[in-house]
Amino acid sequence: MPEPKPRKQMHERRHQEPRYNSSVWRKYRRAFLGEHPLCVECGKIAEVVDHITPVRLGGDFWQPFNHQPLCHPCHNSKSGRESHRRVAYGKKESD
Repeated sequence: MPEPKPRKQMHERRHQEPRYNSSVWRKYRRAFLGEHPLCVECGKIAEVVDHITPVRLGGDFWQPFNHQPLCHPCHNSKSGRESHRRVAYGKKESD
């Protein structure tokens, strides 16, 4: 049986959405987290700039009003909840 490939470190991974891999986004992310260093859910150190309304559901990618700082566990939890919502025609089930 072949050996499994070692998993890349987080900073070596590439996101499928090309905007996340741009230097503009990385600079924006660093500045945003500098201004908003704590997770809005639990108060721990934020590591992720989360889109409040997901881009795939019509949220604006670049507008700061659609961004919030989250730690990885809170972001993963939110993303998991969002992935299980029913979506029709670009709207959430509750719309």
